[in-house]
Amino acid sequence: METNTNNAYPEEISLREIIEILLKGWKLILAVTLAAVIVSAVVSFFIIEPVYETSVTLEVSTAGVSDVLDPVPGFEPLTPDTYIRQVKNTAVLQSVLDELGSRYGELTEAALAAKIDAEADDDDSLIRIRVTDSDPKLAADIANSLAQSFVEYASAQDGELALAAYKYIEEQTNSQKEKLNLALAEYSEFIEQPGGVQELQAELDGRLSLITDYTVQYAHKEIEENAKKAALDTVQKELAGTDKMLTIVKGMPGQNPGQTEWLTVEEQQINPNYLALENSLSVLKSELTMLAAEKRSIRAQIERNTEGLTGLQAELAEKQYQESVLKRNLELAQETYDSFRNRYEEVRTARSVPTAKAGITVTAPAAVPATPVSPRKGLNVAIAAVLGLMASVLVVFFRDYWEKTGQEIH
Repeated sequence: METNTNNAYPEEISLREIIEILLKGWKLILAVTLAAVIVSAVVSFFIIEPVYETSVTLEVSTAGVSDVLDPVPGFEPLTPDTYIRQVKNTAVLQSVLDELGSRYGELTEAALAAKIDAEADDDDSLIRIRVTDSDPKLAADIANSLAQSFVEYASAQDGELALAAYKYIEEQTNSQKEKLNLALAEYSEFIEQPGGVQELQAELDGRLSLITDYTVQYAHKEIEENAKKAALDTVQKELAGTDKMLTIVKGMPGQNPGQTEWLTVEEQQINPNYLALENSLSVLKSELTMLAAEKRSIRAQIERNTEGLTGLQAELAEKQYQESVLKRNLELAQETYDSFRNRYEEVRTARSVPTAKAGITVTAPAAVPATPVSPRKGLNVAIAAVLGLMASVLVVFFRDYWEKTGQEIH
């Protein structure tokens, strides 16, 4: 039964066997681990050259030319990212080499660039330039020289950019002034030409006023005519009921002597009331005829002033539209000119501010580092000890496996 169990699980190994294998090879494990530790310590302490790191901090201000360039087309405002891209500029590095070349003649531009790293803080107002080197004094000198050279370079770039923007805005301001003068001339010419909006408006208002007056007069004449017609009807009715002739009976003494009786004589006379009514009727008819003539004259005046009124209104509307377009063009030209004029004054004022103070300044110069950042000797020794231990354990197990399999073969 025991033989069957061993044959069924030939690859199994117990914890006891693992411990026995480790105890058997403890000398090898110790030797390999110590060797790894010693080699790591020798390399870290005596072979690998220590590297020192120092940093210098620059502050970026937006109170200079950069903020006034922001809305100017074609001019990128100077931001921390823009400055960071220019830290390793050839001109900046060459300036550092020229300054430090007398003391550190072995420096080259490529080697210098490899020692430098720059980044912006989270608030984008500070730039931190880190320099690493095996010589702590050289690292600090490079950082401080680089910061000073970069500030001078950035100031010069700031000034050149401001000058270019200044010229650009000056040209645009002059161009917009010409456009403004042209728009003003077009508007003035339109206003002064005959048949303008004011004249057409005055003519239209005059016509509408006349039409209103004539309409009122026509209404009054109709009222008067209706009154005359009513009076005419009344007179005609009275005239129809009035006799034209009156019979007058007159008494006169007899013509024979001694006759005492009066003689009666009838005489026909025209009725004066009838004559008065006829006269009134004639006057009313004459007045009605005159009123009809006056109404025709007023109607003719209304038609004459109404004629062409639609065309006059259309012409006035067209002129008003043209005037509004020219006036809007003038207003836009004025607004654009004022905008460029204000921007021109802002840039001119910004150029008068020292760009070294307004753009970028050194807030924390680099100090000579006291301790290296690499190699990390303790960490290297610890890692070597772990790796040596792992390697030696693998060797011990491999050696035990090799011995056992060799015995089974023989």
